[in-house]
Amino acid sequence: MLVDSKEQVIELLKQQQDVGYIGEPVSQLAHALQCASFAEQEVADECLILAALLHDIGHFCDPRAATMIADGIDFGVRQHEFVGAEYLRLTGLDDSIATLVEQHVNAKRYLVATRPAYAAKLSAASQQTLAFQGGPMSAAEVQTFERKPEFKDILKLRAWDEAAKRPELSPASLSHYSAMIRRNLSQRLSSASLASFAADGYLHLKDWFNEAEIQALTTEIDLLQSLPDSPGQWMKYYEHTSLGKQLCRIENFLAYRPRLDRLARGRSTLGLIRELMGEPAVLFKEKLNLKLASGNGFAAHQDAPAFTSFDQHYHITMMLSIDATTIENGCLEVAAGEHKRGLLTMNRDLTLHQSAIDSLAWQAIETRPGDLLLFDSYLPHRSAVNQTDRARRALYITYNRQAEGGDVREAYFAAKRETFPPEIERQPGKVYTGGVFNVGNPVDQ
Repeated sequence: MLVDSKEQVIELLKQQQDVGYIGEPVSQLAHALQCASFAEQEVADECLILAALLHDIGHFCDPRAATMIADGIDFGVRQHEFVGAEYLRLTGLDDSIATLVEQHVNAKRYLVATRPAYAAKLSAASQQTLAFQGGPMSAAEVQTFERKPEFKDILKLRAWDEAAKRPELSPASLSHYSAMIRRNLSQRLSSASLASFAADGYLHLKDWFNEAEIQALTTEIDLLQSLPDSPGQWMKYYEHTSLGKQLCRIENFLAYRPRLDRLARGRSTLGLIRELMGEPAVLFKEKLNLKLASGNGFAAHQDAPAFTSFDQHYHITMMLSIDATTIENGCLEVAAGEHKRGLLTMNRDLTLHQSAIDSLAWQAIETRPGDLLLFDSYLPHRSAVNQTDRARRALYITYNRQAEGGDVREAYFAAKRETFPPEIERQPGKVYTGGVFNVGNPVDQ
C-alpha cells in the first residue's frame, strides 16, 4: 500500500488513541508518543525519533492486520517489524527509519540472549511475545547483530520501547511530529523546487518547522545568547549601533548546544542540502546573526570570495528564521539569478563594487519563524538596518561539497580564531581586519 503524504501516516497513528497496546496499560498511540518523547529527551537524530514514533506501525498499517494476529491471540501482528518497515519504505521516509523499525524486535532477542537481567525486567506481555518473535538469539546471530552499523541506535530504540508503557506520562501531542515527518518526506525536493533553486540561486521553504518546534528552538537560541563570553569556546562578536555596543553574532557553538547540532548535522537537513547540491555535503560552519534593535545592516556581497580558505569553490547556506524577518527589521535582500554570473566586481574588502550593486535588481525576502531560506555562495545578498525595537535573529548554517576537502569545520574556526578572534580573545589596541573572515558584516574590528 503506497503512502503519498504525511497525513496518512499521522491518521494511522491517530486511530490508535483508544487501541490497547498488547497487554500494557497504555494505548498504541500513547506508547508511540512516549517512545518518541524519550528519543527527543536524549537529543536523538530526527530519523531515530521518527523510528521511535513509528516502530510499531506494523501492528496497524495494513488493513489486513486483524487477520494477521499471531495465533488468534491479541499479541499483535506477527512479524510486525517487517510489515512496518516495508510500509515505511513505501512512504518515502528515510530508509534508516525502516531499518531501525525492522530491527527493534531483534534487539529484544539480542538483549535476552546477552544480558540475563534484561529478560527478568520484561513485562508479562513482552515475555509472552518473545516466543512468537523467535526467542533469544543464537551465538551466531548475536555476532551478526553486533556488526550492524545501526547497532547502538537499535539498542537505544529498544530501551525506549521497553520504557514507554507508563500511563502517568503526558508526552507531546502527535501534531508535534507532523512537521518532522513532512521534513523527512520532503528530502526529495520536487523538480519545480530544484529548477527554482537553479534559476534563482535561492529557495524559500515556508513552515519547515512548526510552531511547537520553533518555540523549542527559540529557547535554545535564548540559552545560546545568554552564554557568557568565554575564551576558547563559542565565539561572540559585537557591533556599535545607534543604541551603543551590542551583540552582533555568535559562532562555533554546536558543541555546546546539542539540539542545534542535531539540526545542523541531522539526516533531514543533510538530505535537503544534498538534493540542492547534487552531491553529498558536509557542515562547513554555523553562526547566529542577532541583528538586535537598531542592529546594522550587512553590505552587499557574495559568500564565495569569503569561503576560499580551504580551496573550496561552492557552498550552500541554510538560513533558519528564529524571528520573523521583514523589510522593517532588515530582512535578507537578494539579486535572483545573478549567481550564474560568477564573481561580480568587488571592492578590496570583497564587498560588491557600487557599479555591481547598481546593476542588480534587488528583492526583499521576508520570512516567518520556522521558514528556511537556502542560497548558494554566488548569490549576491545584503540587508538593511533593523528599524524596529525587537531582534531579528536567524541561524545561518553553511555546507560544502564533501568532495572538496571533506569536513574542515574545526580547521575553519581555528583559522578564524587566530585571524579574527572574538572580542574576549583580542589583544588591546590591536586592529583585526578579518580578511575573508569578515566580509560585509558590521562586526567591530
